[in-house]
Formats: sequence, structure tokens, C-alpha cells
Amino acid sequence: MIKNIGVVGAGSVGSVLISRLYPAYKEHFCLLASGDRSERLRKSGICINDETLTPTVFSDVSQGIALDLVIIAVKSYSLDSVIEDIRPLLQKDTIILPLLNGITATERLKEAFPENRVLYGVMIRTDAHRTGHKVYYTTPGEVQLGYAYNNPVRPEVEQVCQYLRNAGINANIYEDMKRIQWRKWMLNTGGSQAAVEVGVECGYFEQVDEIVEIIRLCIDEIVELAKAEKVNITTEDRDDIIKFLLGYPAHKKMSMLQDVEAGRPIEIEEYAGTVVRLGKKHGIPTPANRFIYLSIAAKKKVSELKRHM
Repeated sequence: MIKNIGVVGAGSVGSVLISRLYPAYKEHFCLLASGDRSERLRKSGICINDETLTPTVFSDVSQGIALDLVIIAVKSYSLDSVIEDIRPLLQKDTIILPLLNGITATERLKEAFPENRVLYGVMIRTDAHRTGHKVYYTTPGEVQLGYAYNNPVRPEVEQVCQYLRNAGINANIYEDMKRIQWRKWMLNTGGSQAAVEVGVECGYFEQVDEIVEIIRLCIDEIVELAKAEKVNITTEDRDDIIKFLLGYPAHKKMSMLQDVEAGRPIEIEEYAGTVVRLGKKHGIPTPANRFIYLSIAAKKKVSELKRHM
């Protein structure tokens, strides 16, 4: 039975979850943070849709509750530090649900916490975005979760799903979570990287054939990697993802472009970086993603150099 929950991450995705979980579970809910971050959250709370919430913040297991479920909703480049932050807070039976971009988080967490049950998770279709230290959203989206394969569904997966639903979160279990995760990775690796490389909002995708070709080339390399990794991804998934991207609102900005414009770190290692590394592992050429990786990394470094001149 799941009673106590901790959430790591108070960005866009984390804030959507906090806005539902904290009012539903109150004294059974906490934020997990360390150092300056924990002090800031204790002092100022979290502003979501112009409402300030002040949940309990824990940074040490001695402070209180034994956690039955931990949800991790941070950027992929923060995961290594998060692993060390939460290590003293976990019990042997704590379930971990990562909601990170990319395809590496679950395996990294399994390696770090071999005694815990680590699920696969994806958050999709939320319009949450940060403005300064505030988060706004109108569409909360959907949490997709489970083990890699869920036929039959194991009891702890059903418990997590129902726990989220009881808080008003649209949560669903999918039979093939590896496929679900790879599909979102395809979307980000194609759409986010193309948006950053060209520097445009999503409305330009449909108007500029060359942008669509960049997206297609990046995703095609993932389709080839999926065959080598035995993940159920085909060119039909590629076409579906491209169609989905072309249907985005014209004013929408991919999150990685928002991060670039705000001077925040970006998840290029989780997108093109992972494609290139898997390509080397399987002997599969990945020229499109390698170029994107080098180009975006170079632009980021030049921008940082200019800020310090």
C-alpha cells in the first residue's frame, strides 16, 4: 500500500504533479531537496498558476516519514546529483518512478538502487512552462507508467497508477513502456533539436520542408537503433511523430529552445548524445545526430564565452 510520497523536482513537470499531489495527500506528501535548494523551497514555497504552495521539504531521512513512492521529475543532466541526494531517504521497499526525458534514467536508477523497484515513466501533453520562478499550465497532461513490459500488470504498478489517479492525475499503464519511452525520445530528438538548430517556433515546421527533413534524418537513426536494441519502433512511428510535431500550435516553443534562450543547461547529451553512443555500440552510423550534437554544443559554448567577455 502506498501512503507517503516524495517528489524531486519543482520545474514544469514536477510542479504539475505537486499541484495535484500536495492538496490530495498533505501530511503524506513532501518535496525532496538538498542544500540551497531545500532552503529556498522552505522559505518561498512553489508558485504554480499564481498560487503559492508550501509543502514539507525533507533533505535527510532523520527528518520524518518513510517514503513508499518517490517521483523524480528533473532534467536528465541533474540525475546523478539527485541519486546522491535521495540515497539516504529511500527505504528498501520504496518504489521509484522517474519522469525524465530520454531513455537512460530507469537503467541508471536501477544500477544505483538495485534493491528498489524502479519503473519506466513518461509525462506527455502538458503545456506547463516556467516564467521566472513561477510555473503555469492549463493542460496537466498524462503520466504513462509501468515496467518495461506490463502483461500481466504487477500489483505495485497498479497501486502507483491508482495513487496518482486519486490525486486527479491522468495516469495510465501501457503494455510496452519501452516503446512509449522511445517514442517520446524520438519526438524530442527530432523536434527539439531541429527547433534549436534552426532557432524557430513550431509553426515553422510545417512551412519549411528542410526542417522536416532534419527531423526525419534524426529520427531515422533512432529507428535503426531500435532494431539493434530490440525495441518495437518502426518507420510508422517515425511518420506518426512527424505528423504530431507538424500539428503543434504555431506559437509553441520546444522546451529545449526555451532553455537555450534562457541560458539554462540543455539535454543534448540525452538526445543526440545517446544516439551517437548507441550508434558506436552497434556499429550504426549516426551522422545527422552527430552533426546536431556538435553544432548545438558549439553554439552553447560560444554563447557562454560571449556572456563572459
